[in-house]
Amino acid sequence: MGLFLSQLRDLWSEKGRVGWVALGVAWGTLSLTLLVGFGSSFVRGANTTIENFGVNLLRIGGGATTRPHKGMSAGRPIRLRPEDEPWLQSQVPEAEAVALEYSSGSGNPVRYGEQQVNAPLSGCGSAFLELRGMIPQSGGRFINAMDVEQHRRVCFLGHRTKQRLFGDAAAVGALVEIDGAPFTVIGVRVPTVTVASYNGDDRDKVCIPHTTFRDLRGWTGISFLFVKLQDPDMKRRLIRSVYTALGARHGFDARDEDALDVQDYLAIQDMVNGMLDGNRYFNGIVGFFGLLVAMLGVMNVMHAMVEERSSEIGLCMALGATPRDVAQERVVEGLLVTLLGGALGLATCAGLMALIRQVPLEAEVRAYLGDPVLSMELGLVVVLILALAGCVAGWFPARRAAALDPISTLREE
Repeated sequence: MGLFLSQLRDLWSEKGRVGWVALGVAWGTLSLTLLVGFGSSFVRGANTTIENFGVNLLRIGGGATTRPHKGMSAGRPIRLRPEDEPWLQSQVPEAEAVALEYSSGSGNPVRYGEQQVNAPLSGCGSAFLELRGMIPQSGGRFINAMDVEQHRRVCFLGHRTKQRLFGDAAAVGALVEIDGAPFTVIGVRVPTVTVASYNGDDRDKVCIPHTTFRDLRGWTGISFLFVKLQDPDMKRRLIRSVYTALGARHGFDARDEDALDVQDYLAIQDMVNGMLDGNRYFNGIVGFFGLLVAMLGVMNVMHAMVEERSSEIGLCMALGATPRDVAQERVVEGLLVTLLGGALGLATCAGLMALIRQVPLEAEVRAYLGDPVLSMELGLVVVLILALAGCVAGWFPARRAAALDPISTLREE
């Protein structure tokens, strides 16, 4: 304990130079922990936005044939129908779940009192909840099988449509008008941002039972079939099974890829993950060189501090200090300086991240930025590496100075 107190007094006497060493350690610790904290938060945020849309999904739409088949000419449009949902589920064992959707773009009037918005309208069933991440806020629910069976006039609102119609007031249980017909609000989606969208943003989408949609609009064909894979590695086999099953039902060649419009959301997820991997590699390279620069700075300043105190070392040796004592003092000195700088860097990083989490940001920015947090494990590793560099930088010149003849050293000074 006495050694530490003595070293603290010695360091205070050289607070200017010591301050630069501590500042270098603090900057190295701060920059690396911020870099990794924001990088990790960005990765988590991007993955969350992907999962908000749905996991392991394919979207199947009708296309047009390009090959003659069984006496039918090419160029026939393929229109999917509601009966294709149970058929596909029974014929494609690789599919975990299948959900149909009628999808109308953003020009659908939805009115509550004096407020009106034009929102995307979706006709769907209960399976849409899991496949498309339509998670309701507390106090509400999504469309269930009874709503579909009884053609109920109920609706589920995207959170942004709810906000535009109701503001901060409760929406569940209220009556809204969709295409002039009354609908009861049964739920509101939790606020989310998704990396993909179609026919309007999910935050604006209004969902109603698909049987009610058909009653309202008179559509006979559906817009899409969503298929969730049991295993992403089965994707090619599942797509081939989909073409085979729907080809048999709609009379087109299973090898005719243009007969269906397949939107592969797994490919989008792979693309985003590839970008995230690149971000991780870039952060790793920048972090390595940042740590290297900080190490060199700490070692240079510590080496200079020891070299300039050669006369003091010679005096200590003349008074009976051993080489081990001299080297130990320099190691303790380097350790104290780096620990002080590391603690300052970690505290600054924690404060900055706490401040950033309080900054009001747009939903899209917050979704991708996430909530960066300080990685104490990484911070401690960085501090220990810099502390080791400081100790080594003090140890070797101190050992070399202690090996010299004390009388000669003092005479040269």
